[in-house]
Amino acid sequence: MLEGKIVKAAGGFFTVRNRQGEDFVCRARGMLKRGSSDLMVGDRVVFEPAPVHPGSDGGDGIIEKLLPRSNQLYRPPVANVDQLIIVMAIKEPECDWQLVSRMLVLAEKENLKINISLNKADLAGSGQIASLKEKLNPFPYPFFFTSAREETGIEHLRKILNENCSVFAGPSGVGKSSLLNALQPGLALQTGLVSDKIKRGKHTTRQAELLALKSGGSVVDTPGFTRLEFSDIKPAELSFYFPEFQPLLGQCSFRDCAHLSEPGCAVLSEVGASVNPMRYEHYKYFSEELSRQEGY
Repeated sequence: MLEGKIVKAAGGFFTVRNRQGEDFVCRARGMLKRGSSDLMVGDRVVFEPAPVHPGSDGGDGIIEKLLPRSNQLYRPPVANVDQLIIVMAIKEPECDWQLVSRMLVLAEKENLKINISLNKADLAGSGQIASLKEKLNPFPYPFFFTSAREETGIEHLRKILNENCSVFAGPSGVGKSSLLNALQPGLALQTGLVSDKIKRGKHTTRQAELLALKSGGSVVDTPGFTRLEFSDIKPAELSFYFPEFQPLLGQCSFRDCAHLSEPGCAVLSEVGASVNPMRYEHYKYFSEELSRQEGY
């Protein structure tokens, strides 16, 4: 048996790449199908390649074992990545900052490096970009402006991706595939337009796929999404996934401070200073959501 990494998953079939760069199409052993963890792109697995007969393409190999994951995201479904590249459009469609904060919480939980690409900069005027910078001051994550059409920020993106296994994530229509095509034209990924009626992108990427980059590293292009849920985060854990809160934790008047309305809260005192007001509103919303899920 061989070890390899799942680089594509579609229709119950998995493309597994071994250490020599050879690809094998496999199915999962029945016990893996019945397990609690679905196989994901990025998973390291042990597999048995199918015997090759004259005139055949090798048939179906069998994935026998899932090896331990270093991290995982359920949406997009990917495992064992180094960093998350959140791609959001400045306009067409308008940026959903609450969705960004949801992705950031889930990435923090998995201890991923994070960068944010604010795409379609060519559609925004200098005034809108200046207003956006003001809105994001302060902001605890690095962000940069990109445009696939004008190749703005492409070299910066290439440096970030170099020697990392990265996942691109964001809603449909924000330009994830267009950025990857600008980064490496040979990828020839399908791109789509934003619907005039609903102002959201149309799905062009149908399944997650791990793509090798000539400049070094690899990237997972994923289908777009507009909703994310917190399935295994407790209300008391949430503050630990907001890095701007970290220097302030332990300084509140109450030991069990939830950073919502308590007197002497160090986090509340920094809203508008070291804590971005928009980010704090997202924290409050998520805290209430998690409390409802817990039945509080």
